Amino acid sequence: MSYAKAGWAQFDSTPPLGLPMGGRGPRFSPGAEVLDPLVAQAVVIEDQKGYRTVWISIDMIGMTWHATSRLRCELTAMTGIPFEAIVVNFSHTHSGPMSGFEGYATTERKPKALEAYENSLLSRTVKMVLKAIENMQPVAVRVHRGTSEIGINRRRRNADGSMGMGPNPEGYINRDLWVMDLAAEDGRCVLFNYGCHPVMVYSFAWDGLSADFPGVCRNRLVEILGPNTHAQFIQGLAGNIRPRRLAGSDTFRKATPQDVVATGAQLADDVLSALASGGENLDLDLNCVSGFALAPRDRDAILPRAHWEALAEREAELERNLGAYWVERFAAGIPPARFLPWAVGLIRLAEEHTVAWLGNEVVAEWLPLLRTHLNDANLIAWGYCQDGRNYMPTDALIPEGGYEVDRANHYTKAGPGPFQIGINAVAKQTFLELAQRL
Repeated sequence: MSYAKAGWAQFDSTPPLGLPMGGRGPRFSPGAEVLDPLVAQAVVIEDQKGYRTVWISIDMIGMTWHATSRLRCELTAMTGIPFEAIVVNFSHTHSGPMSGFEGYATTERKPKALEAYENSLLSRTVKMVLKAIENMQPVAVRVHRGTSEIGINRRRRNADGSMGMGPNPEGYINRDLWVMDLAAEDGRCVLFNYGCHPVMVYSFAWDGLSADFPGVCRNRLVEILGPNTHAQFIQGLAGNIRPRRLAGSDTFRKATPQDVVATGAQLADDVLSALASGGENLDLDLNCVSGFALAPRDRDAILPRAHWEALAEREAELERNLGAYWVERFAAGIPPARFLPWAVGLIRLAEEHTVAWLGNEVVAEWLPLLRTHLNDANLIAWGYCQDGRNYMPTDALIPEGGYEVDRANHYTKAGPGPFQIGINAVAKQTFLELAQRL
């Protein structure tokens, strides 16, 4: 018999028009229309010991650690929930606001309106969690495992041998679809986790605000399961995964509104299939631990100063600001970072039911590595937690190069050099130490 309790809440987090859009690097591209609302959601779960964890999901590209740690500190002070038991996950929609501005390598100042929106969002998130706690009630906890084929690996070798961005049917993807069903007397919370980039809407509506396919999926689940359903998406290891529906023989085509609906509907159907599969009842025995893996940077691979000086003279806003930032940084005598403190953690739900959460844009190949390191074939992994900046490749991907290894690092203040071989060993050691604490 389960003695678990849970409560959930959400609010419309759609920003005002005119704010710069996320998913466009450090370039200003103001939002001009709302295609569908963005939401922030939270669920608070309590086991029979009284231990609580809170999982927050926000429709945006991803904030910085500084912003989410401030939020988590305030929530700990307000609720008594341990800091490391509070997880902030971002859907990573590329059609939301440019959050995490502080992490971009740009000489531009953060717009006051964007700062005001984020402050309001964080304040409303605190209130949302408090509301979820007010709503707590006994629940039956059931975990279901299914699969989904909506994603495809996007790292494809070009004809010249370089690593480009195109559909790679042979590339690794994690087909696992994890679903937790919290059933109360007068409501139901369905949490679902899958890893795939929400990058469909901005190909046909560059300045349109949208939750992309995760929003379609959530709405379909509520429509089918009933209005008292809280459907909450938790983004997985999507760093190199894009929607399969857009995959051609060698390139990704532009999406249409129908593609977004079809992909969201397919994911919803996969969630419903998982729910119908039986699943497993859980007697929760919660515990949460977290820490940092110091991911090493390869400073010897940084492009010469002349490269950044040339970029600073370009007409294109993105390249000009990028070059100017690194020219100023080098001139100031501040060396590039030697390490990236990579926020990671473990959540024990019950015996043989563990979730690994990881900050940043984690490539899909990390899941089999973590399952091996922790000797847990059933391990579930969430990406984009606590911090949405920086792509995190594995050792095997680093020699291949490509966007997730090389160019993406130029856009972040933690760059501009790529990661160094040895990141696998650092992650393994950190997670093994966390597992001992768990």
